[in-house]
Amino acid sequence: MAWFKKATEKAKGLVHDHEGTQSGGQYPHQQQQQPMGPPAPGPPSEPVKVDNITTSFRTCGLQQSNFPHVFRDGGGGGVVGGKHLIIFADGMYTKGQPPTDPSRIVSFVSNSIAVAGDGAVSGPPTLTRVTDFGDATHGPQQAVPFLTDQGESAMATAIWPNHNIAPLPGTNGTRGVAFTEVIDRNLFKQQKFALLYNTPIDIHLDAQSGTPVVSRPVKNLFNVGEPMFGSFCIVHPDLMPNGGDGYLYLFGRVSEAANHKSNGLKLARVRPEAFADRRQYEFWDGQQFGPRMPALDDGGAANVLDFSLDAFGKWYGPATGDIWWSPVYNEYIMLFQSGAAAVDDSLYLSHSTSLTGGWSKPVSIYKIPRFPDGYSYAFHAYPAMDPTGQTVPLSWTQDSKTQSCRIYTGEVLFS
Repeated sequence: MAWFKKATEKAKGLVHDHEGTQSGGQYPHQQQQQPMGPPAPGPPSEPVKVDNITTSFRTCGLQQSNFPHVFRDGGGGGVVGGKHLIIFADGMYTKGQPPTDPSRIVSFVSNSIAVAGDGAVSGPPTLTRVTDFGDATHGPQQAVPFLTDQGESAMATAIWPNHNIAPLPGTNGTRGVAFTEVIDRNLFKQQKFALLYNTPIDIHLDAQSGTPVVSRPVKNLFNVGEPMFGSFCIVHPDLMPNGGDGYLYLFGRVSEAANHKSNGLKLARVRPEAFADRRQYEFWDGQQFGPRMPALDDGGAANVLDFSLDAFGKWYGPATGDIWWSPVYNEYIMLFQSGAAAVDDSLYLSHSTSLTGGWSKPVSIYKIPRFPDGYSYAFHAYPAMDPTGQTVPLSWTQDSKTQSCRIYTGEVLFS
């Protein structure tokens, strides 16, 4: 990723010009769009059986935007205002290939939100094509704002969504929430630990333009040294049997802990209306929910899932993934990548009838494709796009020293 950091230096100087397009953008006109025609899915892989669950995998190709030359990473999504939204992290808009040439950079954003499918026509959503907001001159606009009056800035701060979006119960689907990590860019450039905190975000669609509008009720919810609850994923009523129990369930990952037995997932819950108030949260301690937050490095005492992978002497936990109730198997399915994605291409599956425990030992069910000169990361599943639970869309980021970071798509088939 060294080339990306060098490109970022030039791109940061363009951020301020681009920030003026961060709100009020509309669906781009048809003439701005690339020709339609998403790639046909590839053949399914050989079935893999994990206990009673049978899966196969097929690739669906590069994710296309209505704007040309969009290079970015991240991912995750959910339904807000009847639209399937996809949220991304860092993104560059260029004049064309090669994207690694800083002179070709037009604009750079810390994050963006797009609609799955073609926003100008009706029809089922597809993950292979997205409609971005902004304009063809500047490219996609930034969605999650910096709180400049509270010390954040485009020069020093990164807001990196890498999680799903939960429709907020009680709003008739008009609002969605998510929990996004905020990074110190300067520390990240030095290859140091750079996570600062996560921030709750509230998303709705502008009534006139359909543009996603994002607000931040508070600057930070959970801080460095604490589990980043919600930044792995949120299990909300639409992803639970029988409409859930009135709570949002927020999973936080633990990776590279001093005690590798701490690596895995921890869990908190909150009533939807209190999602931005940490005083209202309850935390799983290994036995029950209560007001005391477990320590990040607790030897796994409060984990709902234990997972630790040794990669060249360093132990990694989960990195990105999603959890949902499967109507096919009548239990929860978890798909995730490990934090060692640079050397571990595995897509892991675990399953359980309960969010708080009983998760099966994670099993690698597929090797996520990568470029010969890069690696793949930021895996996500999109269960809301297939209510049957039989064909669940997937995305991941493929990094390349020569081709930049781009989103690729696939499907997991459950039978």
